[in-house]
Amino acid sequence: MADMFRVVIPVDSMDITSWQLAAAYALKMASEASPRATDVVLLTHTKHQLDHTSLAGHLGPGASKALSKGTTLNLDGGATLRHATLRTLGYSTRNSIVIAFYADEGMLETLDGLKGLAGIVAVPEFDGDIDQWIKRWNPVVHGAKREATKPLIDDPVIERALKSITQMSNTAYDVLHPRDKEFADGVFRILRAKGHALDPAAIKSWAIRQGWKPGGADELSKVAAKIAKLKNKPSLGALHDPHGRYERWKG
Repeated sequence: MADMFRVVIPVDSMDITSWQLAAAYALKMASEASPRATDVVLLTHTKHQLDHTSLAGHLGPGASKALSKGTTLNLDGGATLRHATLRTLGYSTRNSIVIAFYADEGMLETLDGLKGLAGIVAVPEFDGDIDQWIKRWNPVVHGAKREATKPLIDDPVIERALKSITQMSNTAYDVLHPRDKEFADGVFRILRAKGHALDPAAIKSWAIRQGWKPGGADELSKVAAKIAKLKNKPSLGALHDPHGRYERWKG
């Protein structure tokens, strides 16, 4: 997922320019993908967002009606455009470009969990709707200078500890096994007892960037949040070799 195309269109979704830019970026991505992508998916939360909305106006009555009925439209360069919702998207998106219109964090996390996407063009409805996703992936933001990608976890001890959780856990599912949760709980207790601050949002994004399924990453962040909220430093007496493990994380 880290090397795919990602673009954000920070233009009011009510403005037709938001669709024009999104479509142009999608076609550019399709032409530059390897292998060349021909499937462009317009993703919305519901099918009704193709009817009597700003997006419907951008598309025009003919195109919006055709997409709503499941018809595939021809685009330049041999690409085609089809419509999907979060319910109908499924897994048929390998080497596809997805235009996530009215995008929010939930929609983009769904895309983060898919394998084989060639690119994502995100058009948020409101400012701030996808700030965590932008921080997670450092996508191209139209009209803005792209800065160097920053680490999501700036504490190397925490990052090494998270890598130990990743090595011990099955990260291919959206639900963490109880054993993996218990292991993560112990790791976070050690970190908290040793004075490290836990940022659940950063931990979640780090896990997704490392290839965790979003649901599993979310569960991991909730375990971190639970430990972060403890009023007192946790006792480590019941954990196996907590001090030795911590020394290994310190490098």
